[in-house]
Amino acid sequence: MRLNIKAHIQNILKAIAPIKDILWFLFLFLLLNFLWKLVVDDSAKRLLIVLGKDLTWYVHPVCEWTAGATYWVIHDLLGYHEYVKAGTFLYFPDSLKLVIVWDCTSIKQVIIFTILFACYYGPWKKKLIFIPVALLIINVINILRIVSIALIVKDGFPEWFINFNEWYNNKIWINDQISKMEFERDWFQLFHRDIFTWIYYDGIIFLLWLYWQEKINLPYQRLKARTRDQAAVNS
Repeated sequence: MRLNIKAHIQNILKAIAPIKDILWFLFLFLLLNFLWKLVVDDSAKRLLIVLGKDLTWYVHPVCEWTAGATYWVIHDLLGYHEYVKAGTFLYFPDSLKLVIVWDCTSIKQVIIFTILFACYYGPWKKKLIFIPVALLIINVINILRIVSIALIVKDGFPEWFINFNEWYNNKIWINDQISKMEFERDWFQLFHRDIFTWIYYDGIIFLLWLYWQEKINLPYQRLKARTRDQAAVNS
């Protein structure tokens, strides 16, 4: 009976061997996100509550930096000189105001990415270079994400969005100021919460992992295997 169980386990391991790397990545990614939800109170909205403690003030400088970088890109680099920054509030005149809170920064992604790659296969010497470079990329893309959202909501929502939002969010368009403000928030959330969340939170980390796997880890593992085989032959 024990031999049958051992053989069965070996067959399972052989079957999943071709995809063990991506399974390990997915396991780590899902585990870290699960642990994050256990530790961080996501319902706190603008507050960063970790294990019941309010750490919002400690990450406020990161919010200020993110707001400043976004403002610089839109105001200075792209030339929208009417763009306004008031603390961590960013907005075009007569447009929806965006406020940069901790969840708008890359804090979560930086922590999860760093732990994930620290636990993933690959040479540590190259991890010490790859992880900081990847974190820089993550932060740059996050700024571009906020910039894109700011420009999208600049002139309000297009006419086609009315019918779409009535279906998507089960809203009713009344054509008054309150309805207009509500649909503007939904237009913002469509990109902020729905579209860019998946692209940024999941897509970018996956692409960085794919690069690491194909360009660094797999060549490293093949070299290790050849070295091990050569040592076995020589012995």
